[in-house]
This record gives sequence, C-alpha cells and structure tokens, in this order.
Amino acid sequence: MSEQRKLETILLANKLVSREQLTQIDSYAHAVGIDLCEAVLQKKVAPPEAVMMAYAESLGLPFVHFDDLSIDEAIAAQVDPMTARRCSFVPISIDQGHVLLATTKPVLPDVADELRMIFDLPVRCVICTPAELSAAIVKYFPRDAARVTKIEHSNEPVPVAKEKPKPVEPMNDAEKKDRLLKSFMTFNFTFALIYFASSYLFFPRWVVNSTPLLLLFCVIVSGIAAGIAWKTLSR
Repeated sequence: MSEQRKLETILLANKLVSREQLTQIDSYAHAVGIDLCEAVLQKKVAPPEAVMMAYAESLGLPFVHFDDLSIDEAIAAQVDPMTARRCSFVPISIDQGHVLLATTKPVLPDVADELRMIFDLPVRCVICTPAELSAAIVKYFPRDAARVTKIEHSNEPVPVAKEKPKPVEPMNDAEKKDRLLKSFMTFNFTFALIYFASSYLFFPRWVVNSTPLLLLFCVIVSGIAAGIAWKTLSR
C-alpha cells in the first residue's frame, strides 16, 4: 500500500475527514501539485496535530512535541541556517547513532547525505506540526544567523580574498628628481646608440643620408624609451 493510501485509510479510520471530503481534498491536491497531508492542512478540516499524527503513522515515523524535546544547541549550531530554513528541519539530538531531525516531512536524500557528511552519522526524521517547526526554526535559525561553512567536507579550493591595492603616495622632490634623471639618461643613451649605429642598421639609405629625418627618428624612439623609463625605473 502506498503512503498516500495509508494516510487516507488512517484519516478515515480516525474520522478526521469524511469520504466526500477526502475525494474533494484529493482532487485539490492534484490540481495544485501538493501532497495529501498538506492539502488536508490547508483545507483545515481537522486539527493540525491530529493530521500530522496520522501522517507520521502512515510513514512509520514517531510524532513529537517540541515541549517534550531537549534540543542540543551544539548539534543545531553545526547546520547552515539557510539550509535548515530552506529544507524545513531542526536537528534535535543524537540518538542511537542517528541524528534526529524534527520536520513536517522526511528530508530529501541529497539533504540527508549532506547532513550525514556534516555529522558523520545517518539521519532519522521525526514528525511535528508545522507551527511548532516554524517556531523552532525562528528560534534556532533566525534569518540574521551567521552562515556555517564546512570547509573540511568540500573538495573545492577555498577562495582567497584579494587584497585591496594600497593607494600610491605622491612622489617627493627627491623621487621626482631621480625619475627625471633616469629618464634623461635613457633618452641620451638611446639617441646616441641609434644615431651612431644607423649605418649598421637596416634603415633606408635615404633616411641615413638625410640628417633631419635621422634626427627626427632618433628623437621619437628616444622619447618613447624615456617615457618607459619614467614609468618603470622608479617605484
């Protein structure tokens, strides 16, 4: 027998709904894409506690009240608040080698696997009412709670925060003079090197024979070299 059929049988046996109500609620659940338990809760045809007790029985899971529980806050602190709110569960304690989770429906397999990696223990769900679960999530996993990151269970490299570049302080007079001297020396050296080596370089003959053109070329190249020196030969 499927879980839904079990729940239908229990709801009818406990007289929480009539057969006519059950037919209408079942049609509503299919129309809006929710399970039967949630549909019964939304229609408010029976007390939420009685509905959740029937749901727990159909799953073969215990039903609990938070007033009867002693929640281990150290266990809860190991769970990421965003995950707890998104998946609607609250870890209660460790019992017989399992982490007990209070929830309104069993957590999905991938969530159970994630929690098993965190605690190195399998998880077991117990069912409670939506109102009690919501109150517990607000208490133990408020929206302003710090996000928990389990680095040891991740194979991805931990991102390293980039340091902000330090602002460059303006040059003093001595640094300006030093940079200017280096740039001037670079200009003169480059000019002399190109001018006196022009006969051995692969310049067009008309450039070598034209002194103004040769000087212009030397000035342009030397100026570029001096500009590079201005930017790179100092701090």
